[in-house]
Amino acid sequence: MKRLFLLPVLFLFLFTSCEYDTGVSEAFTKYRFKDGVTTITVPGWLIHSAAMWGDLEREERDLLRSIDKVKVLTIEDKELNARSNLHKEFYETVHERGDLEELLVVRDGNEQVTIFGKADEESIEEMLILVGGDDNAIIYLKGRLKPELIANFMDENSQNGFLSLRN
Repeated sequence: MKRLFLLPVLFLFLFTSCEYDTGVSEAFTKYRFKDGVTTITVPGWLIHSAAMWGDLEREERDLLRSIDKVKVLTIEDKELNARSNLHKEFYETVHERGDLEELLVVRDGNEQVTIFGKADEESIEEMLILVGGDDNAIIYLKGRLKPELIANFMDENSQNGFLSLRN
């Protein structure tokens, strides 16, 4: 009887923990086993461990604690990279779903970069960076990123302050 009860609970847990990240899952599913493609997924517990044990400044530690997941997909193979444009391929999917708001768009020659985000009044919950053109990458962050933390980090590390988010 105990096993019969635990089995549905286990399935419920598995199905609720399997989430769909806007456009990210599709990209990772399509490209993850291709030669010349590097995919990295860093779970929150590992990021939080690095925040606890790493030799970091307070702002860096706070920023890491606010991140729950990082996924990166990049195309390293020159031939595959020349035939691919991850930005073109996944921009419409992300844009049409409407879950994420377009935060920043950069077009420079053949390069396209778009940063999408999902935020509430206090923090950015998800951030998706699509890069296409000469370089192809998708970077996905999930967590509770407070704009002040990002601003403090950028102010500290910016050479001339042009990346500063402060007024």
